Amino acid sequence: MELLNIFWIKKSKKKKQDKLKRKKAKKALIFIEDGSFTYDNRVRREAQTLIEAGWFLSVISPRSDVDPWVRKINKRLYLYFYPKPTFKSLYGHILETLFSLFLGTLLSIWVLIRHGFSVFHACNPMDIVWMIALPYKILGKKFIYDQHDLVPELILTRDVKKRKSLLLKMILFFEKQSYRLADCIIVVNESFRKIAISRGQKPEEKIFVVRNGPDLNNFKIVPPKKIRKPVGELWVGYLGNMNPQDGVENLLKAAHLILKKHLRKDMKFILIGGGSSFPEILKESKKLKINNAVIFTGKLYGEELLEILSACDICVQPDPLNPLNDISTMNKALEYMALEKPVVAFDLKETRVSCGDAALYVTPNDVEELAEKILILADNPRLREYLGKKGRERVERGFSWAYSAPNLILAYERALNPREGWRERGLES
Repeated sequence: MELLNIFWIKKSKKKKQDKLKRKKAKKALIFIEDGSFTYDNRVRREAQTLIEAGWFLSVISPRSDVDPWVRKINKRLYLYFYPKPTFKSLYGHILETLFSLFLGTLLSIWVLIRHGFSVFHACNPMDIVWMIALPYKILGKKFIYDQHDLVPELILTRDVKKRKSLLLKMILFFEKQSYRLADCIIVVNESFRKIAISRGQKPEEKIFVVRNGPDLNNFKIVPPKKIRKPVGELWVGYLGNMNPQDGVENLLKAAHLILKKHLRKDMKFILIGGGSSFPEILKESKKLKINNAVIFTGKLYGEELLEILSACDICVQPDPLNPLNDISTMNKALEYMALEKPVVAFDLKETRVSCGDAALYVTPNDVEELAEKILILADNPRLREYLGKKGRERVERGFSWAYSAPNLILAYERALNPREGWRERGLES
């Protein structure tokens, strides 16, 4: 009986110690409004990096078809998902926003009570999450604004007529509040950083570039196990979203030229991903009568994704020139290069920064030239190998997640302790 009492006393003491440790631990809430954490590779990498740095995380995001309502990954990571309807009309988007604000606020209160947090990390788009974070900011919590996309440029890309519209003014207002409330800002490249300084009017020491580079420990070539690729067949791959600004229809038109005009029967086009334009893309494929040579896999993740992408011989970034794409860093290009795939892409400003001399560049929005450059690679295996190796080296030497992770940690430290973060960057006056 005495031994049993000692056991329960020790167990009770350990529970109290664990509870005290957790109470004093570094805790953050990451809020994603645009899509599920399950498919957001950037935020997943951020979460892993923060956990390795000793943080306890709670993540709130919209729920996908494969998500439960709550998921405990381990003692340091809890996921909370909420239902978010999708609509195409303006009023539908307003309803989506209201859903996110209402359910997101309720879940954030639950996270505060259940787990607690000292940092509220908001991921855009959209730029509305500051409304949920505002009460916590007043209570002394730190607010980190993680700007994945430039929403005003996204609006202009989809409809240039909205340049002077009330909608654009509202979007700019929301973005301004996100900048204004942020203790520090995380951006994906130098172009975004310049906009945060000019349009956001934020001091340089509060802005941290955290690129979308792949984690080379996980994102690597995988030998085929389930797929069978016919000998001599060339696969042209695409990985990413299929939304209006992504230009997947450009790849379909290029495929049509390759298959119908150049009569290539040795090529298949593998399109991995999904998005709001997927139904239209599917119809376009049938309309062009190339659906027998175009394979839509839907969204893939993990080993299955790597296996199919590893089997591709050429990879394409068909994003056209527009106000958003020209200054955006495309995850797909960096992931192609990580797998030693030669890249064909339209000649965009930040694409040049990412790919350097590891890609064949196409005059922006010229579909015929896009088809020609794909064919050049199709007929030149040595060039494919050369560009693939160049791309891999480029990612290894400066664009992998290993180079971004320290800036993420520094951003958190800067938010919590401004003077310490300043000193570490060598910016203290």
